[in-house]
Formats: sequence, C-alpha cells, structure tokens
Amino acid sequence: PRSSKEDTIVRALTVEEQQKFTDWLINKPVNKYKYRNVFLIQMYMGLRVGEALALSTHDIDLKNRKINIHRTLTTDERGNFIMGNTTKTYAGKRILPIPDILYPYIIEQMQIANLQENNEEKLLFKPKNSKYVRRPNVNTELQRILKKEFGITDISTHSLRHTFGTRCIESGMAPVVVQRLMGHKDIGVTLNTYTSVFDKFREKEIDKVNQYYINENLNLKSSKNMLESSEELER
Repeated sequence: PRSSKEDTIVRALTVEEQQKFTDWLINKPVNKYKYRNVFLIQMYMGLRVGEALALSTHDIDLKNRKINIHRTLTTDERGNFIMGNTTKTYAGKRILPIPDILYPYIIEQMQIANLQENNEEKLLFKPKNSKYVRRPNVNTELQRILKKEFGITDISTHSLRHTFGTRCIESGMAPVVVQRLMGHKDIGVTLNTYTSVFDKFREKEIDKVNQYYINENLNLKSSKNMLESSEELER
C-alpha cells in the first residue's frame, strides 16, 4: 500500500557548512565525542547511519583502502535494535574506496574496537553498556552539536549521507556512478532524490557549452536576421 505520509525534504550541508563542521570534528577528541567518526564516514562516504554502525574491523581492507558494506543495524517488528544480515536494498551491498581524508580516522576507530572489552564482533562503534548503538542517539547528538555550535536545526544523520551524494554530483560524477556509491536500487532513485542538484548542475554545464560556442565562433550566421524576423512576428 502507498504510504499516506508526506515525503520529508532532506537537505544537504552546503560546502561552507560541511567545511566548518569537518574542521570542528577533527579538532575534537574521539573519547569525548564518540560519534565523531560516524559523522565523518557518513559525510565523506555516503553510508546510511545503520550501515556505518554495522561496520566491524573485518569489513576494513586497509591494504587496498576499501570498506565492505554488506549489512545494516536495523529494528525488528517490536522496535528492538538488531544486526541485519544484509543492507536496506540488494544494491546496498557494495565495496567503497576509503577517501584519503578518512583513512587516519578509520585506523583510529579500528584501534578503539580492537581494545574494547566485550566486543566479540569487533564493531567499530560499540557502546560500553549495550550490544549496539541506538541510531536515534547518534541523530540526537548530531543535532545537538549542529544547533549549539553552528545554529543549524534542519540537519539529520541522513542529511550527512545526502551531503556526500550532493558533492558527488557537483563534482561532475556520472549518475550511474553516484547510484552505485550510494547503494540505490536503480538509477531512478538517484535521479529523483537529487533532482534539484542535477538541474543546477545541468544549467552550469549548458553554460559551458554556450561559452564554447562563443569561443569557437560557432554562431549562426543568420541569427541577426532571425532575431529581426521574430521581433516583427511579436509586433
């Protein structure tokens, strides 16, 4: 059945907001801000928060700088947090390259996981007094930080994932590549999710073509006559 709930508009951080938040995060100790690296992973790799919280040291290939995304932290019908044996969609299973900016923070989180007691699964993010991190807690902490430090009140953990997707499009990445990085089940999801970003990018690309025409003197010879004719028709 079709849901009666209205679609929630999720906005991405602007480049300026992302830079300020990143600078703030990397200057904070991880022992005091335990979700710092969750935020960085989401913002620079586009993971869903459940995918990030499901990561273990076994999913990290430091030699080849890859992360294997193959499961997610989810809830059962009673609302209990459980470790799913797959991702949200079949396309969610993917192997992603670790960006250079994230590499030291991934290593840091692996070291924390390896030293943590009662962490047989070697989860990168494991609470001391419970089996799994509660996703709402991560979202609440993010919103608390953004409101207090930057006066931002309309960003969630999903916005961090959306920020990554937006930066990919703005950089000129092909939609099909964005789809695979984000783990969307088909290209339509990607195009619909980032319609406004694609439209803005398209306008910039068209400006490049127009400028190319001008630079190469590819002007229609009869353009002046056509313009005069159109003005006469308008009159």
